[in-house]
Amino acid sequence: MAQSGISEDYSTKFREAFEHRTAALTVHNGRATLELKEDAWSLTFDLFKLPSSEARMRLQALMFGLMGCVSRLEKRLEAAEGAAAAAAAAVCRSEKNQPRNQKLLMPDPSPRKNQGGGSAVLAKRRVPGESLINPGFKSKKAPAGVDFEDS
Repeated sequence: MAQSGISEDYSTKFREAFEHRTAALTVHNGRATLELKEDAWSLTFDLFKLPSSEARMRLQALMFGLMGCVSRLEKRLEAAEGAAAAAAAAVCRSEKNQPRNQKLLMPDPSPRKNQGGGSAVLAKRRVPGESLINPGFKSKKAPAGVDFEDS
């Protein structure tokens, strides 16, 4: 955890360097070297091993800090999921109500037989010789068929 404004400034710069540059870590006996590269620019850090007690405290602080971040992110995610579920439920409710209201205002466009005692538009029967493409128009020619009688 950062204890002063200077440490926070360095941690911000360090985070930005990791986001935008290539990092390479090499380990030699008791020391490690971290190198951040971008084109001709390079930044090198020599990292030394800490005594166990100090390393334990820093690692513990880091782990608790990470757990705090994870906990906050989980709460934000739950809140966002709850808001999304509420919005989806509202949309579903409005979609369910919309067809009912439309049925009151508009007749059903599909011709069906009477179902359950409700009123429905009955389909008009086609008269023989009536055109399927242009209903109401009757063919003027007599229907031609096979003549079984020889004349």
